[in-house]
Amino acid sequence: MQKAHDHLVTVDVVSGCIRIFRIMPDGEHVLFTEYALPSDENVGWTDRVTELARTLGEDLLMDSPLTRKRFSL
Repeated sequence: MQKAHDHLVTVDVVSGCIRIFRIMPDGEHVLFTEYALPSDENVGWTDRVTELARTLGEDLLMDSPLTRKRFSL
């Protein structure tokens, strides 16, 4: 079986961002990308949040060599 990195998604409300880390096969955490959280806590599920969710999902799929191979991305 091919060794690949995993992902860790964190939400940092203090700095107002979502971060995706690659967890390498040796356990090292490497920052892959980060996104700003919407600034208003009471805005609900907006088009901006929908786009952020879509982008996060695409980033996770595209960054994984296993899913790229499986889905021919």
